[in-house]
Amino acid sequence: MSFNGAPTSMWKPGYCMIGWLRRFVVRHPLFAVAVAVVICVLAAHIHPWWGCAAGAVLACAGFLTGGWRMGLAWGCCGCLAVGVYAVRDGSQRAAEQGLAGSLGCLVKARVLKDARGERYWVAPVELLDGGFAGENVWWEGRGEAPVAGAVITARGDFMPLPQARNPGEFDRAAWLRSLGVSAVFHAGNLESEVETGRLSALGAQIRHGFRERVTAGLPTDSREAAVIRAVVIGEQPPDADALIAAFRNSGTLHAFSVSGLHVAMVGSIGWLLLGWLGVPRRWAVVALLPLIFGYSWITGNSAPAVRSAWMAAVFLGAFAFRRRPDLLNALGAVLLAALLWDGRLLFMPGVQLSYGVVAAIAVGTSWAARTFAWMETPELYLPDRMMTRWQKCWLSWRKKIAQSLSVSLAAGVGSAPLTAYHFGLITPISVLAGLVLIPLVFILLVAGLLGVALSPLAPVSRFVNRVNGQVANASVVSAEFFAAIPGGHWQLGREIRPTLQVYDLDHGAGASVFSSGSDGAVLIDCADAQGFKNRLMPSLRRFGIEPDSVVLSHPDGGHLGGAGAVWSALPIRQVLMPVRLSRSPTYRSWMIDAPKAGIRLCYADSTRSLPFPDGATLEVLHAPDADGQSSLADDRVALYRLHWHGWKILFTSDAGMATERKALASGNDLSADVIIAGCHRTDLSLGDAFMDAVHPQVIIASNNLFPLAERRDPNTFAYWKSRGIRVVDQAESGGVTLRVDDSGDLRIEGFLSASPVILKAR
Repeated sequence: MSFNGAPTSMWKPGYCMIGWLRRFVVRHPLFAVAVAVVICVLAAHIHPWWGCAAGAVLACAGFLTGGWRMGLAWGCCGCLAVGVYAVRDGSQRAAEQGLAGSLGCLVKARVLKDARGERYWVAPVELLDGGFAGENVWWEGRGEAPVAGAVITARGDFMPLPQARNPGEFDRAAWLRSLGVSAVFHAGNLESEVETGRLSALGAQIRHGFRERVTAGLPTDSREAAVIRAVVIGEQPPDADALIAAFRNSGTLHAFSVSGLHVAMVGSIGWLLLGWLGVPRRWAVVALLPLIFGYSWITGNSAPAVRSAWMAAVFLGAFAFRRRPDLLNALGAVLLAALLWDGRLLFMPGVQLSYGVVAAIAVGTSWAARTFAWMETPELYLPDRMMTRWQKCWLSWRKKIAQSLSVSLAAGVGSAPLTAYHFGLITPISVLAGLVLIPLVFILLVAGLLGVALSPLAPVSRFVNRVNGQVANASVVSAEFFAAIPGGHWQLGREIRPTLQVYDLDHGAGASVFSSGSDGAVLIDCADAQGFKNRLMPSLRRFGIEPDSVVLSHPDGGHLGGAGAVWSALPIRQVLMPVRLSRSPTYRSWMIDAPKAGIRLCYADSTRSLPFPDGATLEVLHAPDADGQSSLADDRVALYRLHWHGWKILFTSDAGMATERKALASGNDLSADVIIAGCHRTDLSLGDAFMDAVHPQVIIASNNLFPLAERRDPNTFAYWKSRGIRVVDQAESGGVTLRVDDSGDLRIEGFLSASPVILKAR
């Protein structure tokens, strides 16, 4: 038979697909309606009316797929989620506009999560009074860090959410918005007034006690303790970028923080223990739920942990009610409830990865199992009854490995698009790394919980924790091994063009990176410790840039990157030092500790020039006085000039007129096309005589609103422009990127600017 001349066989694939879809929807109705709601919320993110339109279309699709009940469920749930999302999103936007710039406010709020930090701390809070009561803000305070549930009161200023100002920088504003935060509240110089209730204090005591017991017997600041705390309680170790990078590049970063994997492991531990004790299945479910939710609470109730706890509750509830459990339905039920409560959760990367990976495992494991089916196939013509004990054991292990590889492959393929989108990283090695890391994490988690359980027997508990420290070391070594395998991870969006990136940083800090895109990169100053960790490193990772050399302009803490943090995170081999003596502890760390790490030091007073990547050269125009140890750091600035494809770029950093006069007195040629200038705290800079000698076409000037000493006078910019100089004000442009194009022109582009400045090749 045919239809309009077409064979019926041509239509069979379409009918098969529709039939498969109908069977899938009938088998997993909660997951299907959750997917429909996801589509509606994504459409509502563009505009609420788009969300409503999507709900109407999906109602029709549900009617055609499964009848009027399904169509009604898809349409009603989708429109309800759109309405909730629109109300919450509108309220948050109104709070952003209403709170930003409100100064000198007396604010009372409830802390939502334990504050992070010691003397200076941060925490999400819920406002308790005023016109925006109920809205969440990010509180920056000082003094004793409050705990979740405490009520704090302080006078301070509301600031807008901090926008990203440099290429590749972590978008903190988008992250805070995804948490429902509307503004940043800076509590000023006075300590906040804290009222901690009994329940809040008890909860904090339990959490802090758990933290101490899980690493009792290990040095508090050791790598082993940091790894155990990260895996067992989700505490991210400070200043451990290299450690985190190993887990990230091996595709096992989810093992390095509390996630659904850990909650599932805790549930498995409890299930095995209760089964060993002979507890009936239905009663075991009742006992497991407090354990799972308790573990989620004691580790901070991260979004993946909460999701996994509720999934476990739904999944295990099927046993209690004698129903067949279904992973996709459990996932759909939790996702549906979450989106009906607050659709903004959908735009959190952690939530996307958490739900996406579970869905990929549930849907894709059976398909992935075909790839490894050969591993679990018994020997031909060898019946089970004729196998020896060792042959049966070997077959059993092959089946377990094949199952683990199938789950890892499904999870890796499912998470790859999200990982690539959010982090610019693809990690095919994760399929193999998971085989080693996941069992180690399971052992580490079991030993950690056992150490806490045995804490009344202090010597035994400490012994268990010390053994667990060796497991933590094995986990790190394994992650480093897999991360180092060539081709094991790919960084997307790598910067392949030769580039000079000038960063825009807070409080007068400075940093630039010169990269060839292929054969090396150099850091020219390293920002302050926080700027290096929170701005430079995310940017360098995003573009796949790994500097192996450092050039320091002067011994100021805002340019030294915290010293050890730099060579711990990057493969630094050499550093150009501006002076030989300094009172700065961080600078002395560069002088004393860097050589111990195998880094070669050279000094500006004995160096004329250094070769740079892409055929460029860095010339030392001025070296500070060797015996000026008691002088201000800003008076001990080395002046460097970069020669790059015929262009000359002068780095004056924070030099003042005193340094400029010394450079002029040397008689050296100071001419340059571009000046990259910081700001001296107490002296004027870029005086007329110096500008006449340099004769720049462009000045890229740092300009921080705080502190006042780092703020540029608008009249200064006007004066420079009156001399025919083009000015790039980093308060407006953010980070600045310089490139030489194919025609030899120098392109200067601000991250926040609308149009570039172009210098034509001469």
